[in-house]
Amino acid sequence: MIQDSKIASEQAVLGSIQLDSSYYHEAAKSICAEDFALSADQLIFRRAGDMIARGEQAEQFTLAEELDRHGELSSIGGKDYLLHLREGLTWNQARAGIAGWIRSVAEAAKRRRVQKALASLATSAEDPGEDVDEILARGISQMLELQSSKDDSEPAAAIISVLDRMQQEHTRKSELLGLPTGLQSLDRMTCGMQASEIIILGARSGVGKSAFMIQAAIANCRAGNRVLIFSLEMTREQVYRRIFASVAGVPFARVRDPKWATDHEMAKIRYAAEQVLDWPLEIDPSGAIHIDKLIAKARYEIPRKGVQLVCVDYAQIVPADGRDERLRVAAVSRGLTRLAKDEGVPVLLLSQLSRPDKSNANRRPRLSDLRETSQLENDANVAVLLHRPVDDEEQFTSEAELIVAKQRSGATGIFPLEFNQTTLTFEERKNSASRQAAAS
Repeated sequence: MIQDSKIASEQAVLGSIQLDSSYYHEAAKSICAEDFALSADQLIFRRAGDMIARGEQAEQFTLAEELDRHGELSSIGGKDYLLHLREGLTWNQARAGIAGWIRSVAEAAKRRRVQKALASLATSAEDPGEDVDEILARGISQMLELQSSKDDSEPAAAIISVLDRMQQEHTRKSELLGLPTGLQSLDRMTCGMQASEIIILGARSGVGKSAFMIQAAIANCRAGNRVLIFSLEMTREQVYRRIFASVAGVPFARVRDPKWATDHEMAKIRYAAEQVLDWPLEIDPSGAIHIDKLIAKARYEIPRKGVQLVCVDYAQIVPADGRDERLRVAAVSRGLTRLAKDEGVPVLLLSQLSRPDKSNANRRPRLSDLRETSQLENDANVAVLLHRPVDDEEQFTSEAELIVAKQRSGATGIFPLEFNQTTLTFEERKNSASRQAAAS
């Protein structure tokens, strides 16, 4: 009969499916064909799934015909192997053992993935041409990803979890459901930056993407929310100087070159710096951090330091694998979307927009202007576009618009803003009503 081993568990699952195809659905919630150690068992599970999806029963004889039709029957050991899978297995044994056998297959598969990852890292570590930091980052990312891949598919557990979360949200003390952006109109429309969501902020070069990000970071640090910024465009010092200007209310030109600052302004800057020193803020200024290393660091810092918001400035300059920029940006978008979902934190990803045609320089941007790839548009839970028209001398004006171009869970709309070019911050324009459109 069935022996207590990992391979025997695989065969017991497949034998149970031949007895009753409903066991396939129970298994498919937790495992896939690749989770089986034997290639023959992978083929059988895959073909059984194809048959059941068509409304057919995957019992021994029909399953043999399906495998034969694909030229795979001999590669699994023929009809005799299918017979062996269910040999001696009774209905009662299948009913009592199926859950345990599925768990055993899933656990063994995860163990093999850990072993494979460690073997790959060991091979890389022996290669003197490999960068040690890149190896560590890859290893951390792989281990954390394996650790986070747990089965949350039980409907009862999922429903209870959702209800618990809703109860916590119902009794919360804060008005805002998510994290603040620093702009109340935007927060009211989106309920703030939500856990597990990716927020794409798009703007043309020079409009104020980084300024918006820093403003959101300041709002969160003041609220006690830990922020991790990956600043590929600016150095850590440049980011801090912008923060000092905003917090101190001192013109950025005098923070950039303090020679022209008054003693009173320098005192305000020093006081702002003392405040920022105690903020839950980390800035990674690596100018060329590969997306895999970026994600590995974020996965490490989120649980260890309690990071609640990750900001990345910006998508088009994050190094990633791909033969062209379109594929590289798509890889960045997919990786950060997975990070947000796996770790349960919002990710604010900045993105360049394509330049408008010179004949229509002040055209309001749209989602299709996100540079290089439609993946950004597809992945975004919320897509916000910043717009500032140019004057006759082709200089950006202080008038601005914030366009909520996409929101999966709510409305879209346009908010008038004013860009304070002294402190490099966005302010809500007074006595101006927003224009809102219902979400499709």
